Amino acid sequence: MNYLQTHTRVGSARQRGAALVFSLILLLALTFIGVSTMQGSVFEEKMAGNARDKNFAFQAAESALRDGELWIADKSSQPVATSTGSNGVWTPSGPGTGSWWQSNTSSWWSSNGVALSGFGNVYAQPMRVVEEDEFVKDSLAIGQQQSATGVMYYRVTARGMGGTDRAVVQLQSTYARRF
Repeated sequence: MNYLQTHTRVGSARQRGAALVFSLILLLALTFIGVSTMQGSVFEEKMAGNARDKNFAFQAAESALRDGELWIADKSSQPVATSTGSNGVWTPSGPGTGSWWQSNTSSWWSSNGVALSGFGNVYAQPMRVVEEDEFVKDSLAIGQQQSATGVMYYRVTARGMGGTDRAVVQLQSTYARRF
């Protein structure tokens, strides 16, 4: 005798696609997590690119600054400062009044600064300006004959740009030299 076994599912009439709805909600949550992670990665990539661009600008400005200092160090006699900087050295008010370097544009630097060459990965070659700052005599004692010897101080200002025109770094140093 053959018995036919039948299996009936208990509660099958109550299932209405709950697993499908749950898996779609889980998939939506994972999609949001993936999209936000990708947006974070893109943002971090932009930050790294900007940091690289700023580093190029800083290195270019640093090179121009050191070039100006070496230019002064290599002089055998004191250069004569002019209001136009034609001898390579500006008078203290020659480039402009006050903090002139903070408001000057690329066109000012192109026509007045001394450009370095051979820099790759930069938007424009670095520039420098050397200003005569102050002469300090050796003897400051009262009642003694003033000494004609002393130390000349120069202000070297340099401007470097990174891979774009948005990354601009300006540096200044004071360089003392006895002639």
